[in-house]
Formats: sequence, C-alpha cells, structure tokens
Amino acid sequence: MRTQAQDRLRRGHRCGALVLACAWFLIACSASAQPPDGDPFPLPAGVVSGEWALHGRGFAEQRYSPLEQIHTGNVAQLGLAWTFDDFVVRGRTHRGTQATPLMRDGVLYFTGPWSVVYAVDAESGAVRWIHDPQVDGAWARHACCDAVNRGVALWKDMVYVATLDGWLVALDARTGERRWRVDTLVDRSRSYTITGAPRLAGGNIVIGNGGAEMGVRGYVSAYDAASGRLAWRFYTVPGAGPDEHPEVGTARKSWSPRARWDLGGGGTVWDSMTYDPELDLLYVGVGNGGPWPVWVRNAGERPDNLFLSSILAIEARSGRLAWYYQTTPADSWDYTATQNMILADLRIGGRLRKVLMQAPKNGFFYVLDRASGELLAAEKYTQVTWAERIDRQTGRPVVSESALYAAAPRTVWPSTAGGHNWQPMAYSPQRGWVYIPTLEMPMTFSTQQGAVPYLPGANNVGALAAPPPERVQRSVLKAWDPVAGRIVWQSAPLPWWGGGVLTTAGGLVLQGSADGVLTAYDAASGRVLKKIETGLAIMAPPMSYEIAGRQYIAVLAGLGGAMNGRFHAGFAALEYRNHERLFVFALGGRAVDLPPRLDKVPQRPLATGLPADADTVALGRQRYLQFCARCHAPRSVPNGYPDLWNLPPALYAAFDSIVLGGAMSYAGMAGFADVLTPQDTLAIRAFIVADQQEMRRNPSAKPPEQGTGH
Repeated sequence: MRTQAQDRLRRGHRCGALVLACAWFLIACSASAQPPDGDPFPLPAGVVSGEWALHGRGFAEQRYSPLEQIHTGNVAQLGLAWTFDDFVVRGRTHRGTQATPLMRDGVLYFTGPWSVVYAVDAESGAVRWIHDPQVDGAWARHACCDAVNRGVALWKDMVYVATLDGWLVALDARTGERRWRVDTLVDRSRSYTITGAPRLAGGNIVIGNGGAEMGVRGYVSAYDAASGRLAWRFYTVPGAGPDEHPEVGTARKSWSPRARWDLGGGGTVWDSMTYDPELDLLYVGVGNGGPWPVWVRNAGERPDNLFLSSILAIEARSGRLAWYYQTTPADSWDYTATQNMILADLRIGGRLRKVLMQAPKNGFFYVLDRASGELLAAEKYTQVTWAERIDRQTGRPVVSESALYAAAPRTVWPSTAGGHNWQPMAYSPQRGWVYIPTLEMPMTFSTQQGAVPYLPGANNVGALAAPPPERVQRSVLKAWDPVAGRIVWQSAPLPWWGGGVLTTAGGLVLQGSADGVLTAYDAASGRVLKKIETGLAIMAPPMSYEIAGRQYIAVLAGLGGAMNGRFHAGFAALEYRNHERLFVFALGGRAVDLPPRLDKVPQRPLATGLPADADTVALGRQRYLQFCARCHAPRSVPNGYPDLWNLPPALYAAFDSIVLGGAMSYAGMAGFADVLTPQDTLAIRAFIVADQQEMRRNPSAKPPEQGTGH
C-alpha cells in the first residue's frame, strides 16, 4: 500500500553510469579509505578516527566514539585535565552553551553565546584564536530561546558558523580571519534567528533558521562551501506569494486557501540535519506551525499542512525533494521533528536496511528506510496521549480527540518541550541501541481567545500552554532497542532538561544534566560508574577525541537557552553562580573546582509615584505577558535575566531609556519603541509594583506558570 512516506514528489534514485560516477566522486573526494569498526559511514577526507570533525562525529551523526582507552573498568579514574573559561559575555546575563566541540589537527573548535567562535589547543586549552562576529545585540529580541549557538562546521581549511542575526560566515581555520560572509535571511523585518550548527552536504554548507513562534516562514538554504554562493533554497511551507519551486505547490494543496499567511506558517529548520554521502541525500527536520493550533492558522480547518513537523530527504546537490515523512500531520502541540536524526544499518525482518532514526517531540520513535522513506517502525518511547498509535499501513497517527483543545482546555502528553528536545541522542553500533535524553511532562493547552493579530518581535502562537497543577516534570535517560521497539533500561529521574549524550567503544554512555553532574553509565546495564560534579548545568552533549595517545572527553557547560527564563528544582544555577565553561576530562585528572556560591540579594524598596488604578495595572499585565514574560520570570522567581521584581531604584528611573530607547541593546535587551508606548511602559511598571505589594501581603502566593519552549 502506498504511504505518505512513499508518495515521492520526484524520484531521487540514480542508475547506471551515473551511480558509478557519483560513487567514485564520493570515495575520491569525501571519504576516508577505512571507516572505524562498527561504523559503515566514511569520515571526511583527511580525518582520522581519533578526531571529531563533524557535528555528530561522522556523517551518520551517531555520536559514537571508537576510542576505548577510557572504558567501564577505569572510568572511575576520570578527572579534569583542563578548562576554558574566557567566553565573551555581554552585560550581566550569562547565556549558556549548547555546542558540540569539533576537533581536527589538534585544535578544538566550538561556539559560545552570541555566535562567537573559539579555537583552542586540544591538549592544553591554549587559545589559538577567537572570532567575534559582532552579532547585533538587539537581535536577541527575535529569539524565542536566547542567544545560544550549537556549533560550527569544518571543511578543508575553513570553519563555518551561522550567527544569531542570520549571517553564514566562513573563517580561516588557522587564523580565524573571515573568508566570506552571506546573509541567509529572506526578510529582515521578521524575527528569524539562527542557533543551529551548519552542516556539510555534497560540497555545500547547509543552514536553516528559527522563529516559528515569532511569525516567520521556514526554509533551508545551501551555499557553495568554497565561495558562499547560494546553491539552492527549499521552502518548507507555502506563503502568500507565488510558489518558488514545485514542492511548495504540492504542499499548498494541504493548506487552507484561507490560511493565515500573515502569521508566517512556521516550519523552520532550527536544528537537526544529517547527510548520507552514499545516497547524496540531506535529511532535514522541520519544525512546528505558526501559530500552533491548526484551526487558528487555517481559519477553523484541520488540514495536514505539509511540510510542518516532517522529515525531508533532499538531494544535496540539486535541492529537490526525494521523499518526505510527516510525523505529526495537523500539528497543534509544537511537536517539531527537528530533533537529531541518526543513520545506521539495521537488520529488520531478516533484511539489512539502511535506516534513519528519530525521536521527535511527539513521543514516538521512528525508524525509516532512508533511501525510500518507508516507515519501518514507530513506537512510543515515553508517555503519549495526543495519539493512540501510528497506523503502519498509512504511516499516519491515530489522533485522540481528547487532545484537541479548540473548544476547551486539554491536558496532553508530551508537553511543548516534547518527549525529546534538541539535546542529541546517541547510537552504539556495539549494542544496536539508541540512548535518548527523555523529557516527561504533560501540558495543558487552550486556544487564545479572540483575534490573533501578528505582533512583531513577540510570540504569535495563538494558544496558551502551561503545566497542570499536579505536575510531573522530570528527565530520564533511556536505552532504546530500535528493532524490538522497547526500552532496555532507563536511569533514575534527573532534574528537568537533561543534556545530550555520547557513547563510546569503551562501553560507556555519558550525559550531563542541569544539576551540574556529568554521569558515566555502563551502556549495557545502565549502572552508574562515575559522577563528576561541576556546579554548572550541562545541556550540551559530550564528545571524545584522542591526541598524542591520550583520550579526552570534552563538554561545554553553563545554563542558558529556554531554561534561562526560569530555573527549575535541582538546577545548579540555584546554588552556584552560572557561567560558561568548557570542561576537558582524561584518566588521572584532578577534581573540579566548583563555582562560587550565590549571594543573597537584599530586597530593595518599592518604586513610588506610579498609578495604581485597575485599568492601568491590567494593561501593564497584558503588555508584560506579551513582550516581557518570554525572558523575565515574575515575582522574583530565580532565572538568568535581571529581576524586574527587585530592580534598583536607578533602573526604574531609566526604565524608558532601556525598554523604549534600547540603552542596553548590546547586552541583548533591545528597545521596544516600535510596539510599546510610554503609556505601556508606565503600565508595566505599575503592574510590577502592584504585584510586589500583593506579594508582600501574601508571600505564599505562587507565581503564574509560563509555558516551556525549546
């Protein structure tokens, strides 16, 4: 039976002499002669097995290291070899780290906040160079989830970084000097941002962007790696104008003619992409719709809305679609399919299949034939209530009517954070298992009442989402058998928002967490073998490399991203001063020096002379929720941004120069004069002071909940 995954828009397979020519080209130009044991995917030319030169180490993005000097028998001796702390920080806000360091030719390349690139000696940490692309600080206003960055790409003698404000930059790998720079944004009046790492695919550097919540239209672009010339651009959703390529026309048939094109449509490619050099296919994970509810973005209708929340297989050199699979048709819960994708060869039903595996936000683990898009398996890896199951004949979910919140609020599993978010999972070819950093929490959804206007620089999601009062909120590392479709083992509950994962030939699985602990597990049993306390949240995935005969494990630390808006129970940032840091560990290393503990901030006096009438306070609350709450937590709830509920009097006096005039734009606090008036900012201050007074009258009152983003 023909499934949606097999409904190919054009046939991407080649035959005869062309296949032989392409295979020869890939072997000669893209592959090393001998892939490491257990890894059928070649590394780029010139890369040796002890290096980590691609985002997931190899093209398959398995995040598996063949190094085994550090193993289950001696990992207890793992200690700190050296650290790097010299990150660019703007103002008082530490933005955290999410990048995977790359290592080639004895140099580690990684990024920090504001898209700054660092090159350091892989043995000592000595700085080779630092490149600050001077991101426009005001652009942080356009970011749903902070000014973070997930890393660079390497190709030949160049390093590539994509900046928060939309530029793709090529740097000289030896000196850090800029070779070229191109603007990747099609419309700078909209809130596009880039936080993801670029990928190498077929001689091109490929990058997407974020902003689906903020009112943008998604696309992915490929640029010639040598020159920066645009090779192709693929739009993931239709728009108000003419169709740019045939696939857009096909997608348009699955949208309402009355769709809210003014709200962008979403479908951004904000994180995962994976390239198969043998098939010359680039696999692209597509994000959620904008706004979230399908009935809002389509004027009361519920069409599928291709290519939202889908996996696309795109021919890397031509930019044409080979196949697609939509994980969540008519997505209304922010269930992106942007989570990392892993390529492997698995024996399924007695046949060796070339597969793609993904655990997207929606809670199902998918195994697809990566050549054809055929669905091979789809099972729940966490609690799921939005759908009963995936129909194997059609490839479509059997959606539960109880998850549709158009008429009334509904509590649904998983939350908007998903069962798995951007933190990468990993695959061990030794065991054939995938290790998933899983998030477990429900969310209560309701549709925004009244009209949903487009608000520049603000969330335009058309829905409200918050954890229910009797919440479950935890992180769990799960070992998953993709052939059997079941959990093999899982860790004890961790604090919310666990980090990415590394597996090694030494039989290890390593993962950090928000409590600042790096844990080494036995990959076979899940037994904890080593815990290293760092005092800094570890969201980024560890990686491993070898130099001069010594194996190292490196991981970036520091809380930021979506979690900077509110610190949850167990976060290291509730106890220690949060900042950015690179940890590099090796056998025989020393203990980690913990950061200084937090100082208690005294309660400052209330501002005076502000209006206290109900209408002004109500207006202030509305404006605060529209434009401030995305970053600033209410009622002095601990978070990474300045506490608006305990500002010094001088900052109250300078409120308009900051909020309207942009006096702190360089540090990421942009001006809002285009959407706020002096009357609005006066009302915001009046609301804050009125709420401070209520807090002092009723100290036990709980602050309002905010939704969880990515």
